[in-house]
Parts: sequence; C-alpha cells; structure tokens
Amino acid sequence: MKENLEMLKEGKMKKNKHYIILGLIVTMLFASTIYAAPDYVGEYFDGLNPSTHIYGHDERKNTLPKDRIAFSDIDAYVHLFNPDILSNWNNWSNNKSANDVYEDYMNAADNLYASADSSDSDLQSGMAYAQADAMMIQADKSVSDSYVDFLTNYLTEKQLILSTKILDIQYHKSVYDELSARASYEEALRKENSADNALKYGSGTQVELLNAKKNVADAKANVVNSESATKTYKRNLLINCGMAYDANIHIEELDLREGFDINSINLDNDYQHALAHNVQYEIYKRKLNNARTEEVRKEYEILINAAPQKIYNDLETKYSTLLDVLETKYNREVAYNLALSNYSKAKNEYTNGSISEKEYKTTETNVTLALYNLAAVKYDFLEALENYESSAKGYGNC
Repeated sequence: MKENLEMLKEGKMKKNKHYIILGLIVTMLFASTIYAAPDYVGEYFDGLNPSTHIYGHDERKNTLPKDRIAFSDIDAYVHLFNPDILSNWNNWSNNKSANDVYEDYMNAADNLYASADSSDSDLQSGMAYAQADAMMIQADKSVSDSYVDFLTNYLTEKQLILSTKILDIQYHKSVYDELSARASYEEALRKENSADNALKYGSGTQVELLNAKKNVADAKANVVNSESATKTYKRNLLINCGMAYDANIHIEELDLREGFDINSINLDNDYQHALAHNVQYEIYKRKLNNARTEEVRKEYEILINAAPQKIYNDLETKYSTLLDVLETKYNREVAYNLALSNYSKAKNEYTNGSISEKEYKTTETNVTLALYNLAAVKYDFLEALENYESSAKGYGNC
C-alpha cells in the first residue's frame, strides 16, 4: 500500500499538473475575450435558482430530529436554523439593482465635485476633488446586484456547512483522543506506583519517582484538555446548527467512508469541475461586468486571471493532504499490528515469569493506544476528504 501511495504522489499528481498547466495556458490566452464580454456569466450559475435554494429546505423544518444530529442533516440544520444564515437570507432582496448602491455613492461624489468647483481655496478644492475621485472608486467597488448578493450568501452558507461538518468529525475524533489520554494517565499512575515501590525497597531513586509524578501530572492535564476539547467541539457544532449550546443532543456516529478508493479521484477532472462551479470566481466575473471605472475593472481582471491557478493549487494541496493521511493510516496500522504482536509475546513471557507485571501491562497499554490512534486517523481521512470534495464542488476560495 505504501508503494501505491508513493506512486500516486509522484506520478498521478505530476501527470495531472501537466494537464492543468496546459488548461491554464488556454484560459489565459482567451481571458481577454471572456472577461471583456459584458454579459458573460457561468452557465452553471444561470441554472442556480435563488428561490429554490432559499426555500427548498422548508418542508424539512418539521421533520428534522430535535434530539439528535446526523451528519447528513447538517446542511439542512445550518440553512434552516443558523441565525447568521437566516439573517443573510432575510435581508436578501430579489429586486435589488446594481444601480441602487452605486447611485447613492455617485450622488455623494457629485456633491463633493460641486463643493470643489465653488470653493475659493485651492487647497480645499483639491481636497474635495480627491475625496470625490475616491468616492467614485468606492462607488464602483460597492456595486452589487441581487444575484451577486445571492452568490455571496450562498458561498457563506456552503462554507459554514463544511466547517460544521468538520466540527462533527473533530468531535468524534476528540472522543478517541480523550480515551487515549485516559489510557496514558492510567499507565502513568501505574509507573508512579512502581517507582514509589522501587524507592521503598531500595531499587529505585527519588529522581525516578519525581519524574514519574511529573508524568502523572502531565497526563492528567492532557485528560482535562481532551475533555474540554470534546465539549467545545460539540458546543460549537450545536451553535452552528442553530441549537442551544448546552442542549441535550445526541451526535450520531459517522460513516467513515472506509471503502472509498483514492484511485477514483481524477485531479484534472475535479479541477475542471471546480473551475466551472467556483462561486467566488463567478462573483469576481459578475462584479467585473458591473464595474464602471477602469481602476475597479483592472482590480477584478487581476483577481479573475489569478483565480484558475489558485483554484488548482487549493485542490492539489487538499489532494496531497489526503495522500498524507492515508500514509499515516498505513503507518498506524503497522504500529497497531506490531503492538498486538508484542502484547501476545509479553503475555506468554509474563505467564512463564520471564517478565514483570509492569512490563506486561505496558504492552497492553500500547495496544490500547495504538488502537485509539488508528481510530483517530480515520476521522482525519474523512475530514481531508470533505475538504477536498468541497473545493471540487466549487466552494473553495480563490
């Protein structure tokens, strides 16, 4: 398996990067034609209906469980009950024109120009002209319309859904971290007791006992910290889902997607999909269409020209993270199997009296810790996969 991971890292990513670079060259060659078209918008976004998205979950309000949260329901909880998301959609207007905000700023700029023209002071006149010019640029940057506002809210919601799913994953992983911390604490207590007995019978030292006591204190602190982390993840998960932070809610177990085949990922295809569906990229293009001044047009042209490479870099980084996590998982599987082997050997040696109970118990603890570490990395994989798929769907920043 390790060899396969290395092949994926060295071979597949280089191959896909070659295709991506070719695609970026084509994109850049035709950039001026695409971005100059005043009515250009992505075809996918033409079919993204605001009303369907905003009201599409309404029928689930009364059917969503109130005593538990399932991973598959997080999108609905965030959309329907998160106060920030609700506020965004309540304040969104389908009738807003790109001219509305622009005209307010322009009226202010006109007043400044009039003030500059009527001023007897060259200094005051120059300052007024400078303020009016700045106001015009600010007007252009503030230009928006209903659909740009919709896309902005839409992206905010999708990214909050992802962060909430990550909280769910981290909550479950933290449970194993807590179990691991407790196992380490119990092992530290055993070693402290052993050091204390050794000192009493003259086979140990005061330094060894003090070190053992310090290890107990550190292990206990880790238990407290892990317990606190578990509570924090759950509290933030509940808040994002629009629930009381201290509500008695059961967080359902996760599908860790252990059957997922990493070879099913095609970085080139996912990049092309992300490029066509990236919401932030579309916002830039629509803001360019709305721009009135050359300064603001240039600003968005720079963002638009840089976006394809940023989208690819984001996707490639998250793909690389997936491979790294899989490599860690493989190493922890090896470590767990080795711990099992050592434990089995120690059990026989303890039975035969060739090792002490302390040595035997240590191998037993090592099996427990290796098992918890292996369980935790499975949640790391799910988190990495969710991050990658979110970017591939177009919800990453650029």
